[in-house]
Amino acid sequence: MIIGIDLDGTVVDSPQQVVHYINERLDLNLCMNDFKTYSMEDALPDKYKWIVEAAFRDPLMWKKVDLIEGAYDAIKKLYNDGYEIYFVTSSLPSNLQKKIGHLTRNLDFFPKEYVWRHTINIHYKQLLNLDILVDDGLFNLVGNRKYFSICFDMPYNKTNDKAIENFYRAYNWNDVYSFIRIIDCFQKAAKITKRLS
Repeated sequence: MIIGIDLDGTVVDSPQQVVHYINERLDLNLCMNDFKTYSMEDALPDKYKWIVEAAFRDPLMWKKVDLIEGAYDAIKKLYNDGYEIYFVTSSLPSNLQKKIGHLTRNLDFFPKEYVWRHTINIHYKQLLNLDILVDDGLFNLVGNRKYFSICFDMPYNKTNDKAIENFYRAYNWNDVYSFIRIIDCFQKAAKITKRLS
């Protein structure tokens, strides 16, 4: 089974670090719940919209980025369970190397060069031939896709989950791991049933 895992807002806390970056530089008191859409600029007055891109380009912001709680253990279990894991992101080229380096250092259970060889930089993730995609961006989890969607819950991705086929909402990395195991068992059972009929 091939699992795609998004990075920003799913594995790493870069959205939270962007909020800290904005607060420190503009003397604001924003929190993640102030961001109701995926585009963080939407929560800011026009005169401050530039700071979101500035944050993503600033190496100092990236030094503060950390793994989201539970990501290390869940991804390690998935890897040890034999799943093929790809990290899928839509990144500025200058940030891609930073992300790969960060993951390589922090997901230290992978063999050398695993993260580098298993990271895909793509904007339209529906093109990927995955079994499951874990992501915080709703636009990656809907539409014409071949994979099951696991939405990593964030304030900016609320929707009517029941209206989306093959869609699950995870509130933490334990949920992500459980959903993947359930989907895997369901698919294996479906294959056995098909062979028996």
